[in-house]
Amino acid sequence: MRLTAVAAVVLLCASCSGSGSRSGSAAPPEPDAAASSQRPSGGQGPLPTVSATLDGVELELEVADDEPERATGLMRRESVPVGTGMVFRFGQPVDGRFYMYDVPIPLLAVFLRDGKVVSTVVMPPCEEDEPRECPTYGADGPFDTVVETAPETLPDIEPGDVYEERG
Repeated sequence: MRLTAVAAVVLLCASCSGSGSRSGSAAPPEPDAAASSQRPSGGQGPLPTVSATLDGVELELEVADDEPERATGLMRRESVPVGTGMVFRFGQPVDGRFYMYDVPIPLLAVFLRDGKVVSTVVMPPCEEDEPRECPTYGADGPFDTVVETAPETLPDIEPGDVYEERG
């Protein structure tokens, strides 16, 4: 299924980080200014969090559960401490792409389907001035959840590893 442009901006990462996704397209949409104002740095307050375990590693993840939150993702974050990150949930399997526009730090994207790792990718910061010039990153197959964290949080993650949320 193809994502809408807003959901697309969601999946594309900056948290994709400025996550936004556009299924089947390598060119990310322009960031939505309204979406940027929804982030904690925009004065809207922190996102809800969930505790999770991935490959036996305890995580505390911010939940980006609507299109504006997913579109902004981890944009403009100067750091993502080990053991923290963001989870993006989609109601059904998707095949979107993420990008790192306006994300100054590298992130590990863990693509999951039905609670199991499909694939992972380390996404370096994009130093381009235009979002459409940033490379995009995706999974080896459809996914329904993405966890973004610091690469050192999950150094041994691999396909088939199990993800579980609590609370």
